[in-house]
Amino acid sequence: MLRLICAGVLCIAGIALAIVSLVHGQPITALALAMAAVYVGLGVVIGITTALESPGFKFAAALIGLVGIIGVFAYSRGLNPQVASAHASALDAFVYIDLRCPHASTELRDIQNFGTKACALQNNSDQMASVVDLSKALHLGPTSSLADSAMSLGHTPPPDYCAVAFKAATKLCPAAFTSLSNADRGALANLASDP
Repeated sequence: MLRLICAGVLCIAGIALAIVSLVHGQPITALALAMAAVYVGLGVVIGITTALESPGFKFAAALIGLVGIIGVFAYSRGLNPQVASAHASALDAFVYIDLRCPHASTELRDIQNFGTKACALQNNSDQMASVVDLSKALHLGPTSSLADSAMSLGHTPPPDYCAVAFKAATKLCPAAFTSLSNADRGALANLASDP
């Protein structure tokens, strides 16, 4: 009876995490979490030792890991070429902002300094976060993935500081980013509005 209660609680917790991922617009991650919830629940019901020895459970763990890896590739800022292009274009625009905004205020110059640094480093920061996520997807099993997802639930990802600087500089000098393509502008606007 205790096994059934524990399995039910773990399944409900995993399904709740999947629903949160679904609400955040990550259906692939939600699928991986839902599969992990069922995996953990069944593992508790039939016994952990029996589950770990079962070829079916080994295959399920590999499948859940594969879906998790696909989720990292699908939703990671650091692995998105459009985001990398937008950061590079914004960096170029920040470097040459004096040419497009000759009478820049002190505030705009401060934003230019911040934006230049932020856009130069943002891709590296995003890529490091992606490597951490990929490492988790590769090395954590379904049970540990559920625990990690539960622990990470309250943590919001850091803002895209390049996009934040872009948004602030655009308000002060709209001509500063005329060299950016519409796709790059759209990507930076979306990143600036993300929580």
